[in-house]
Amino acid sequence: MSGIVKVAVTQHEPVWFDLEATVEKTCRLIQEAASGGAQLIAFPEVWICGYPAWIWARPVDPPLALEYIKNSLSYDSPLMNKICATARSSKIAVVLGFSENSHNSLYISQCIISSAGEIVMKRRKFKPTHMERTVFGDAGGSSLNNVADIEAVGKVGSLACWEHMQPLLKYHTMSLREQIHVSAWPPIHPFEDGSEGLYSMTADGCAVLSQSYAIETATFVLHCTSVMTSTGVTAYRTEGNPMFGPTGGGHSAVYGPDGRRLTKPIPADQEGLIFAELPMDMLVGVRHFVDGVGHYSRPELLWLGVDTREKKHVRPEGSDEVAKENGAEKKVNGVIGVECGKA
Repeated sequence: MSGIVKVAVTQHEPVWFDLEATVEKTCRLIQEAASGGAQLIAFPEVWICGYPAWIWARPVDPPLALEYIKNSLSYDSPLMNKICATARSSKIAVVLGFSENSHNSLYISQCIISSAGEIVMKRRKFKPTHMERTVFGDAGGSSLNNVADIEAVGKVGSLACWEHMQPLLKYHTMSLREQIHVSAWPPIHPFEDGSEGLYSMTADGCAVLSQSYAIETATFVLHCTSVMTSTGVTAYRTEGNPMFGPTGGGHSAVYGPDGRRLTKPIPADQEGLIFAELPMDMLVGVRHFVDGVGHYSRPELLWLGVDTREKKHVRPEGSDEVAKENGAEKKVNGVIGVECGKA
């Protein structure tokens, strides 16, 4: 892939606890990005219908949890079909972050929708972080298949939030020869000296994680965050909470494959699309120096074992169903091994 790929990274506020209104806003942003010439638009972690901020103030809040479940998005729904139709009519690829409702169990999910309106990648966050486990479930093996080849764009992949701290998960994503990576986050705020919170949970720390991912993997990284105004604070009743009491939270950016920032920031409490033109030949130039799953690797000394099988709740005893995904799998004693030094 050579030439220029134009992308748009969102920095917006969802319509809290309103699935239909957030989907309407999603479609408007897709159309706006396409009108600006973008070939790909990225949305943040659980953009639909917003990050469940109450969990960091009150781990148990049944009324809010009920509303959140009812306003989460299902794949098999007219609203998902509407988003896909908008991508198709706008001729733009979409990387969507959303709270996935699967029979009223929730997952932190991401999918990639092609410019033809087809969902070409589905994944769930492997391990929800800390208090997120009061709301969301874990992913299965198929969520390892998180990179899709998008026509006229390239190989696009995604991870959510602190998945960018998991070295093995990052290495596997890297092994799929990703070129453009969507790094999805909730609203995040700057680090304050003397704070008892973790630096790695702040806007500064999360930016370091995305920037480090760009350097380690030699990919373009779309660092995508959402905004939370007083409307969201009131909806979640998080006034005074150190993480989700302040307003703002928007720190979206684009990083180059050598780690440099390619875009200028907009105010943290301001909505806007951040456009960037990605010179794809830059990937070749950077990987000439370092390719962690190519010439700068030693697979005979260090390698990664991977099991991409989805473990179903009900399956015949002794069955061993394995879906072939990308031709790079070998079955050994029922376990899939991916030779990560090969593309």
